[in-house]
Amino acid sequence: MNPTVRVAVIGFGVMGRHHANVYAALPGVDLVAIVDPDTARRLDASERHGCAAYPDVETLLASEHVDAASIASPTSTHFALGTQCLQADVHVLIEKPVATQVHEARALAALSRERGVVMQVGHITRFYKAVQQLRQSVRRPYLIEARRLTPSARIRDVGVILDLMIHDIDIVLGLVDSPVAEVSVAGHALNGSAFEDVAAAQITFANGCIARFLASRIAPDAERSLVVAEATRTYRLDFAREPHTEMAIYQARPTGDEGNHVHVDRHVIYEDNPLRKELAHFLARIRLSATPIGTLDDDLRSLTLATDLIQRLRPHAEPLLVAHAD
Repeated sequence: MNPTVRVAVIGFGVMGRHHANVYAALPGVDLVAIVDPDTARRLDASERHGCAAYPDVETLLASEHVDAASIASPTSTHFALGTQCLQADVHVLIEKPVATQVHEARALAALSRERGVVMQVGHITRFYKAVQQLRQSVRRPYLIEARRLTPSARIRDVGVILDLMIHDIDIVLGLVDSPVAEVSVAGHALNGSAFEDVAAAQITFANGCIARFLASRIAPDAERSLVVAEATRTYRLDFAREPHTEMAIYQARPTGDEGNHVHVDRHVIYEDNPLRKELAHFLARIRLSATPIGTLDDDLRSLTLATDLIQRLRPHAEPLLVAHAD
């Protein structure tokens, strides 16, 4: 029998609540505590889950034996909180992005290896069935287009590249087996924001593949789509139909003198709670019964490209005043 894993959730915002709900329902898990500096959130957490609630990680570690923790706090706090947990030999799942700076992410990865504890980054799209099917099917794409748009944003301590675009960067780097050769990016910070609210990037890989990304948190409608083109077929994924992903596969078939006919296969893929799969995988790694789905090197590669885009963008991203859509 696997021993019960004692888990804490650090940060009881939107994602932290989801983490806590999943842990409370998973077998072999004891949700022992919630950490949040906000008094009302701590009270809410205690009432919902019947567990202890603490204002900071220091108090948590002094009061409880904890085997593992999900860090679902603001991105700017990930490095400090991750360091505290790893130094206490607590396994951590850190919501993406793992940190705002590559050197911080490298330090966390090195600390997890030094202490012999699991550090997993919460790239939830790795646990989408549609993304896993795509990675099994795609061999040599020549063009990829990713769009991730939302009318609002709940994360304000980073811009859309680290908040939204990094999902698609991680997917694309898992599909293209080639180093990055050229990078260009443009974007805008809007209505006094300290970070970019809209960003468009183009990545050219050494093998010639072109990947285009668009991310926005002031769009009139939500959109999460991915198009991957190969020589003989094109895949189009629509992630905005939760809890389903719609996948269309377009393939040209010769029709004699009339040229080619495009055949379309359409699939509706039920995404059966990818967060639950992610957290169950994290627990399985702690119990030494699973290997990583995406390594720390993969995490660092995605973060390195994302932060490179941000550095290229900042000298040109002057603030604008834009009316939000109704």
